[in-house]
Amino acid sequence: MHVGVDLEQFARDPYGSGIQRVLLQLARQWPATISAGFVVPRDRGFILLSASQAAELLEVPFVRREPDTDLRQLVQAKIENFQALETDLDGLLGMFDSWLLPEVSYLPAVLQRFRMMSECMHTAMIGFDALPMTHPENYRFKPGTGSNVSEYFLQLTKCNTVVAISDFSRSEFSDRLRRPGNLPTLVSHPGGDHLAARAKNASVNPVPKFLRVGTMEARKRPVEILSAFERALHRGLAAELMFIGGPSASDFSINDCVEDAITRGLPVQWIKNVDDSTLHEYVHNADIFLSVGIEGYGIPVLEAIRLGTPVLYAGIQPAADIMQGKGSINFGDESLLEEVFLEYTLEKIQTIEVDPFAVPRWKEFADTVAQASVKEYAF
Repeated sequence: MHVGVDLEQFARDPYGSGIQRVLLQLARQWPATISAGFVVPRDRGFILLSASQAAELLEVPFVRREPDTDLRQLVQAKIENFQALETDLDGLLGMFDSWLLPEVSYLPAVLQRFRMMSECMHTAMIGFDALPMTHPENYRFKPGTGSNVSEYFLQLTKCNTVVAISDFSRSEFSDRLRRPGNLPTLVSHPGGDHLAARAKNASVNPVPKFLRVGTMEARKRPVEILSAFERALHRGLAAELMFIGGPSASDFSINDCVEDAITRGLPVQWIKNVDDSTLHEYVHNADIFLSVGIEGYGIPVLEAIRLGTPVLYAGIQPAADIMQGKGSINFGDESLLEEVFLEYTLEKIQTIEVDPFAVPRWKEFADTVAQASVKEYAF
């Protein structure tokens, strides 16, 4: 078997992140021409899943479920029920020619295993970004885990091949992390075609509805968006603003700021938890999707365009840059947000051209990762 794909991070901490969406599509689109075993811990050893079994496991966080369901219990139950080959660490060492770490992981067991594999086989990683190192203020790590964070990024600089999700990420790896230039660092863009393309209908909203999706991290500028929106309201704006995403875990004042705006009766909503199908309806029914600040990539931008909703963006936004003129508009700088809210009336929004068929394709991404994971890859 050629490639071992390490899924322990997901098994231990399934939370439906953007990164784990990438894993789901990687499994769904994994090319049949490259044999792989998706490695999951069970009991004191491991089981090897096929790509289709891995996809079945990875989709658990993204399907509708009862509120307050324990995702870890659901995932563990799914793992226990799989009929799959069981092995131990020695078995893994003798079974694979290459080892792929597809998800950011600070788990000591995952990192130790990756170091061990790197001594005897080809290793590869999907490189998402270096933001925990370059913008640590947006992340809250458990006490005592800082060395694991550093170790993960050290391995990112040393492994044989990295597939970066954007040119921005690749430059971070080389310029900030000092990944050597003689080690291949490829760029392949995650896709947006997991959603069916939808045309944008005439707005059903009486006033423009602006939507921003993502956790309330400072780098995503939720407070700046809200402040600009409130200033525009004082100047006569008639519009609604919706946030969808979990609370900030690193700066609780951000959460308080949004909650205060809602308490004061501003036309602001904050939905903290939502399943995929409901989220996609919110995105489709919004008039404008906002993406501001710093993103390693930005799959929600592609999803918005796939659903027919135009995107206004500013800052480091690789996915939005790819789609500029095909559904996204760079308004220049976040300091202009107040004017943006006032400028984009329902009539103006209807003039924005959106091409949902122009988004990157998952198959191309999965093919690149799979080929880069094989020692004898050729590009």
